[in-house]
Amino acid sequence: MKTFALLGWALVIGALAGILLDVVTFLVARYGPAADGWSFRGNGALVVPFGVGPAILAGAWTALAFRNRGFARWPVFGLAAGGVGVGFVLLSVLVLILFGSATAAGWSNALSLLTLGWMVVAPWLARFVRFPADQVRRGQLGGHVIVCGHPGCGFLGFGIGAVTGLVVSG
Repeated sequence: MKTFALLGWALVIGALAGILLDVVTFLVARYGPAADGWSFRGNGALVVPFGVGPAILAGAWTALAFRNRGFARWPVFGLAAGGVGVGFVLLSVLVLILFGSATAAGWSNALSLLTLGWMVVAPWLARFVRFPADQVRRGQLGGHVIVCGHPGCGFLGFGIGAVTGLVVSG
């Protein structure tokens, strides 16, 4: 039963994240910055769902992995993993702003791909964090059902929830 409750919360949080991504994307598309040769207005605002979206997924899947392993501070680890993903996005934007689109577009694109890689690597790295001896282990089945091959099962909870949020809000 706890697994279904966790899936339900994953869908609700995923829908809220999708709505938030949609609102921020709209605001950036409408009022976003622009400079010499680049702009976040219009299609440039797609950096929000395609950059921050995978960072949110990385944080969520990492939090689920740590929760399944019985870590008491699993939300902190999830937020940290999401923050690293957002950091990759901000770094790619900063490179574009500092060096302009003529010289730094390739580097900016490569840095934004790091977020997609981090979405897969962050939950996998959670497996190698040493388990504190004084914590009680939780049941294995629930976490495996949710995190098993996280791009598949985790996407079901958070990805579909995010898409649902985007459809409902706009």
